[in-house]
Amino acid sequence: MKKKLLALGLAVLMMGTMLIGCGSKTSETTAKDATKSEDTTKKDGELEKVTLQLKWLPQSQFMGYYVAAAKGYYKDEGIDIQILPGGSDIIPEQNVYNGVANIGVTWVSSLMTYQAQGYDLQEIAQVFQKSGMLLVSKKEKGINSPKDLAGKKVGNWFGGNEYELLALLSKYNLDKEKDLKLVQQDFTMDQLKEGSVDAASAMTYNEFGLLLEGGMKKEDLNVIDMNNESVAMMEDCLFVNSEWAGKNKDLLVRFLKASIKGWKDAVQDPEAAGKTVYDVDKSVSLDHQVYMAKEVAKLVAPQGFDTSKIGQIDMNAIKQTGDFLKLYNKDLAKTPVVDDTTFTSKYWEEATK
Repeated sequence: MKKKLLALGLAVLMMGTMLIGCGSKTSETTAKDATKSEDTTKKDGELEKVTLQLKWLPQSQFMGYYVAAAKGYYKDEGIDIQILPGGSDIIPEQNVYNGVANIGVTWVSSLMTYQAQGYDLQEIAQVFQKSGMLLVSKKEKGINSPKDLAGKKVGNWFGGNEYELLALLSKYNLDKEKDLKLVQQDFTMDQLKEGSVDAASAMTYNEFGLLLEGGMKKEDLNVIDMNNESVAMMEDCLFVNSEWAGKNKDLLVRFLKASIKGWKDAVQDPEAAGKTVYDVDKSVSLDHQVYMAKEVAKLVAPQGFDTSKIGQIDMNAIKQTGDFLKLYNKDLAKTPVVDDTTFTSKYWEEATK
């Protein structure tokens, strides 16, 4: 039951974070003004407060921050860190813009959506270097390559999670209306197990793990990886309110130093990192937290990746994310702006030099 609840939570989150116009920029003006007016100057011997807003509940998707906090890396940088859990009713972009939090975690496509609406938000680090999105099918369905999706029932959560799938179909000249049937995927992987869909969307670090934990074997599954198909969109990143960042450069750089150190440790020992997260919130089993940690490590530092560059922003990958968002989000307010005003490496470069 806990596994199904986890899948439910993540799917609701992904749909919620990608919806456009979920609230007003001015809905929490008071909180924003209060945060902006707060004196953040550190007095001798005192720690400066920093609030980090996650996009979901405590889980190994965010393990680097929890490891950094547990090992005292933030305190070493003079920071009193507060990590705020997310939820289906919490929008990181709004909380950061309005000053409820100083720094947030979100997917790049979601950040771009709010930037297009006029939110003065800026990415400062790209934590996930690869997409975690997969399309999974039973081998008996004969989907050995994307072209085999023709005539099949293909599941997705929609709400903004379908963009990579649509890009994949376009690459193989498959018409989503004529050549196959797109199906609203529920919050479990039961449709794939039962056979009501031929292929289902899955994140490497969650739904795919649920399939394996449910008794399915890797050798009985075919997997289409969006990275291998060159249709990947970037996911977890760190972002800030541009005005706040401009006034707190030194603090932001110190936050990045501690966070990157935490992520390095988490990638090096994901089993220990999963245990650290489990100790924070035991709503998910230790085994699943550790599984998630090992898979997240592969997205943060893919094979052959230099861990000294954890958090670097690949502008080509960001531009591809923006291109797909423009193509497949028909409600996007305007074309995403991808330059150093919306995606900046200056704080990361200072933190890693």
